Order: sequence, then structure tokens, then C-alpha cells
Amino acid sequence: MKENPFRISGIVTGKYFIDRTDESHAVIETMRGRGEKMLIYGERRMGKSSILLNAADRLRIEKEQIVYADISPATSLTDVANIILHAFNKETGGTVNWIELLRQIQLSFTISSQGIPSLDVSLKKESADKQLTCLSAVLDSLDAYAAKKKLTLIIDEFQKIVEFGAEAAEWQLRSAIQQHQHLNHIYAGSQTRIIDQMLMKDRAFYRFFEILSVGPIDEAFMAQWIDERFQQAFGIPYSAGADCIRLAGPRTRDIVKLARKTFALAQRTQETKDLAADAIGQLVSEEDDFLRPQWDHLSNLQKDILKVVASGATEISSQATITRFGLPNSSKLAYHLNTLVNSDVLWKNSRGYHFDNPFFKHWVALTLSEA
Repeated sequence: MKENPFRISGIVTGKYFIDRTDESHAVIETMRGRGEKMLIYGERRMGKSSILLNAADRLRIEKEQIVYADISPATSLTDVANIILHAFNKETGGTVNWIELLRQIQLSFTISSQGIPSLDVSLKKESADKQLTCLSAVLDSLDAYAAKKKLTLIIDEFQKIVEFGAEAAEWQLRSAIQQHQHLNHIYAGSQTRIIDQMLMKDRAFYRFFEILSVGPIDEAFMAQWIDERFQQAFGIPYSAGADCIRLAGPRTRDIVKLARKTFALAQRTQETKDLAADAIGQLVSEEDDFLRPQWDHLSNLQKDILKVVASGATEISSQATITRFGLPNSSKLAYHLNTLVNSDVLWKNSRGYHFDNPFFKHWVALTLSEA
């Protein structure tokens, strides 16, 4: 069996990483600066985290220190602060005198037997304002460290900070980091609806960050990248890339996931036609236990809406579509469409509504065909 050249688990690095040259260059230049503030955001599964971590790996070769803190597991601002502390301790190899540093900013903390610092968990019971003040103090301590040795802090899924502290947290956070002249701040997020609101004119982060938007990879480039890996493995031309993009696009991880399954099928047959279509059928079948509960938890009207989207209809709210599929009046339909978008089942752009999970779309279409 040949090694599968497509990887989807964890953060993709090395030969498995699709090198987004422009985005990687922008991130690396920010990491090489001092006191820089960058926001990198885009829809989920576009590869933002991989861009950041691959850039970090390249800078570490140059002896730069890059702290990567994924705060998605956090349930409070105190958790956010502790995740940052743990990530910083790991990056610096436990060489920082945390007892002295945290005493200077007068925070209640503990040091584990492994030398890992944590803010007192009792802080989680305090108000969001108090917790944010403590988080700001931790960030200040990193800026003080960066005055002596260059440091970049990456906070992934940073919009959670605002979720915990409401809109007031934006202003407190801005007040803290705008004073940092040494620490580079790179924040990443995938909740684009929240982030778009945070960047509006009357909000704290309006024109505050250097913005790096991560969208779909150029389709021709992506298709060629996939096909080259097939040809390198099997020694014959393949044209699976375009099919993978058509069936799973536009998000990078979804495309690579389908390419991975397509490659696995290619190892068991000499046929090169319709491999991606067969692969997506297998993926949908394998994920039935995961997808069916999502379907069962929807209302009957929401199921009907998803059937319409899965059918390929784009003008969901048009009178023709409402009549054709027996949908309710526009106001009730709009309410349920918004519910599906807010729960990340669907997403919307200028071309209409789309499934957040393309494999769920194919599952719904398959369910319809069997009904």
C-alpha cells in the first residue's frame, strides 16, 4: 500500500501542507516585527491554523519564540489566561521565573510540580470585568518579556474572549494590547459573523488590526496540487482534483478529506473515472452514525429547507421555490433559515445558502433519493 499523501487529522504541516505563499509571507513578516497586531480570519476548515503553525515552525528555525494558544476549549476568561500561560511556559521551556513575574502583577496563582503556572480557578467565579483585568495583566507580562526577547502570541478562536465578556470586553482588550510595543499579537478566528461585527465602525477593533482574510484556494492550483500527488504515487495521469473540488468545495479541509478517500479507493482499482463520486458515497455511508442524529434533532420544516438546499435550489425565498416545494410564507421561512445559519448547519453568501458540511448535503440528497 502506498502512503496516502493527503492528511486531515490535526494541524497539517510539512509535505502535507498546501503552501499558501501570500498568506504565509504576510504572517511571517508580522512575526518578525515588534508590537504588530494582525487578525487572520475566514470560514472554518480553510486552513488558518495550519498557515499560522507552519509559519511558526519556519520562524522557530530562526530562534524566534512563537506562543500558540488555542482557546477553543475555554469556558471562561480565566481559562483563556491559563491556556496562554501554559502555552508560553511550553514555548519558553519552563525557564521563566513565574513566581516573580506573577507577583509583580499581583495575581493569585499556583505553580504545579512541573513548573506550570495557573491563575487561581476561583477567579472563574468573579465578574467578566475582573477576569478580563487579570487576562490583560497576563498579556502585559508577556509584553514585558518581549521587551527583552522577541515574542509573538497567537490566539486561535480569539472571538471567544468577546463571547465571555460581551462587547465591553473588546474595548478592554483593545486598551490593553494597543499599549504593547514589543509583543506581536496575531489573533485568528472562524466565527465570521461575530468577527465582522467586531470590525464595524462603532466597535473597538475598527481599523485596529492588519487584516488577513483567508478564503478558498484557487481551484486550478488546488486541483493541480491533488493531481500531482496522484501521479507521483501511481505513475499515471489523474484528474481527480477538479472532481474533489466540485463535490466538496470550497473549504480546504473538506477537499483534502475527499481527496484522501479518493486516493484510498484508487489503490484498490485501476479505474480512474468517477473515483471522487464513489469516494464521497463511501464517506457519507461511513458518517451516517454522526450525520443522522443531526438530522433527527431538526424540526420538520428545517428538514424540508435542507432538502431544498440539497436539491440545488439557490433562490430559497423566491415565490417560485416556495410554491414548488410547499414551503411556508417568507417571514416564517426567513426565521428558520436564520436559525440554520446561526447553528452552523447552513451558511450564506451572494450565491445563496449552502451546507456548512458538504458531506451532510450529500447525505440529505441520498436520503431523498431513497425516500
